Amino acid sequence: MSLLAATSLGLESNTVRAEVRSEETLTDATYRLVVQTYAANDRAQKPLSSVQRSVTAQELRDGVHVKLLELNAPAAKPLVLAWIETGAPDLEFDGRMARPRAGSLIGSARGHDGDQVRVRLTRRAA
Repeated sequence: MSLLAATSLGLESNTVRAEVRSEETLTDATYRLVVQTYAANDRAQKPLSSVQRSVTAQELRDGVHVKLLELNAPAAKPLVLAWIETGAPDLEFDGRMARPRAGSLIGSARGHDGDQVRVRLTRRAA
């Protein structure tokens, strides 16, 4: 995808690899996992990329691996924000517009150049 962006659109791109885990006691429900990336210097701006998918409690204990493609983004240490909420992903809705609902299990971590970002879901959104 990043090759397509660079050759067809002339855009620079950055692929962020993240692993999302939770050691919380979760029910056997299906969860919507949302992962977003932000520029390293400013979390207040809009997300650069996002992905959402359906996950189970067991997958979260084992670690869910995702890749996010950032277009026209610097490759320096992005902030990765992730959360889960009960229900299925809404693929008609752009995940960059999503915000954690009250009670969602949430976590964040800063990336390191080229390394996989490890995010632990450890706190509840207010």
